[in-house]
Amino acid sequence: MCEIFAVCSLRPVNANARLREFYAHSVDHPHGWGLAWREGDRVQVLKESLPAIDSNYLRAVLDEPIRATQLIGHIRNATKGIVSIQNCHPFIGNDEMGTEWVIAHNGTIINSALIQGYDELEIGQTDSEQVVLFLMDLLNEALLRKGSDLDFSERFVVLSHALASLSVENKLNLVLNDGTYTYVHTNTVRDTLFSSRVGQATYFCTVPLNDGGDWKPIPPCRLIAYKEGQMVRIAAAHNYFFDDDGYLKRFGIEAPVA
Repeated sequence: MCEIFAVCSLRPVNANARLREFYAHSVDHPHGWGLAWREGDRVQVLKESLPAIDSNYLRAVLDEPIRATQLIGHIRNATKGIVSIQNCHPFIGNDEMGTEWVIAHNGTIINSALIQGYDELEIGQTDSEQVVLFLMDLLNEALLRKGSDLDFSERFVVLSHALASLSVENKLNLVLNDGTYTYVHTNTVRDTLFSSRVGQATYFCTVPLNDGGDWKPIPPCRLIAYKEGQMVRIAAAHNYFFDDDGYLKRFGIEAPVA
């Protein structure tokens, strides 16, 4: 699978130390890395299709301070699609409201009924990119029905219902950012997405970092939204859990010890 790291903060924080530890996990996730953060209204996106620990480019990037209020990093362990920069996360999605979304996915899509046909529209070959296109279409459909831009509450409802539907027989660990809000979702039986509040920032990671933070599991099977480092909304649980260990055993892979 993959791993995700993200930041949502009131004020810009220096994420370099935590990013270095996160990208060190690429020993076990060697199929590419990505990093995206906001600089005003602009999204800076960096990607490579080689292990993060072998990247001179990433090393040079992290030698300079990265200060951001909203940031998403990803390391890939490919389950679908070739090893290429087009298949590296985070992905960028654009809706008809002019919002530039940054989205990273740790999971796999087994029940692909809802995203059928998006393989013909994506640039790469991942089910994750198909999920991004699906979510953008649902937001655009809601915009068309309303006839004007969606507010936060309306976006939240669209995303919550979409992720509940997609969670049936699928693993959906997701972090999404729309420039104002960071949305997180996990639906695994075993805890695979954690958060840590440090000062005015909330950090998210698939595997807790050794940074002294109080890492706690994200409540599963519901969409949660954060703004400026604080949780602002949590959806009702949909209860479509994914058995990560059971999935691994189907393919004869020994599940990790929790």
